Amino acid sequence: MRSRRAARRGQSLIETALGLMVFVTILLFGIYFAEVGALTLKVQEAANFALWNATGRVMHDPAAGEWQRPSAVTGALAEANGRYVDYDGRSRMDGAGGVPVQLAVARAQPIQVDCEAELPANVPTLAPVHAGGPLAEMRVASPGMRCTASTRLRAERIGRFMEPSFFQTSQRVAAATFRVCAAGRATAGECRGRFGLFLDDWGLSTVAEGRACALSLNSGAVCGNPDYYLWAERVYRRNGGGGSAGSALANLVGSESVNEDQFFMSFRGEEDRYEENIGATHAGGQSVWETTPFRASNLGRRYDVPRENRWLGGVRVR
Repeated sequence: MRSRRAARRGQSLIETALGLMVFVTILLFGIYFAEVGALTLKVQEAANFALWNATGRVMHDPAAGEWQRPSAVTGALAEANGRYVDYDGRSRMDGAGGVPVQLAVARAQPIQVDCEAELPANVPTLAPVHAGGPLAEMRVASPGMRCTASTRLRAERIGRFMEPSFFQTSQRVAAATFRVCAAGRATAGECRGRFGLFLDDWGLSTVAEGRACALSLNSGAVCGNPDYYLWAERVYRRNGGGGSAGSALANLVGSESVNEDQFFMSFRGEEDRYEENIGATHAGGQSVWETTPFRASNLGRRYDVPRENRWLGGVRVR
């Protein structure tokens, strides 16, 4: 009887040991795969951060006719590498090199972001020249950008329980270093997949490009919003300008020392109540000029509707 009880206790101990070995193996690799998934998401986040960071930078100089400048790409690349070298991304680590990140099992090398001022392969380009007309004169420095990010991962702290000969091969495969890519899988240890993004909207977007443009009454000088002014003037000239109609009319009725063929422009927004003060000597003594709506004593139809808090002034004729 005693020998049978001892045999049962020995059998239970062996079963427990074998069961624990399987359970701990599944637990460790479950933790490891979860950490690999979380770190992979951070690698993708780093590549996407570089793309969207570039969209918030100054990408054009309308006065010089330059569009989609590559400096936006290089600036975004430096910012992404500075922020995600430690996998955090919330603050930039200026002057601090990255160190490997050790989690419970996974060990990851610093993220490396790579961006170029080109579109991914086989992506058709889109440039102002395709629009024709005055837009064709814009000098596009780069068609867009492409980015990827990568890191190297391996399993650490697996323990010595997998050192028996029948586990050695699996342990070596699990603990081997491999590359994680933001886009696609690595080929021969290289990340060839890229995220692509068209840059610039060929429009005016910054604070400086949204400023008011005061009317220059006599000289036609460039206003305080040169990008908007020069771009509008370029379109005006390319489409024939005034065609000397202003000077022809001035010669007929008499004129002062104003070049009637000069390009004049006024841009006033809500901060100026959409009004331009042109002085009492112009427009028949009406010192305040409004783009619709406006006030005119000789018109029966009302155009002086309120414009505050209306989309684009929200004019409706009554």
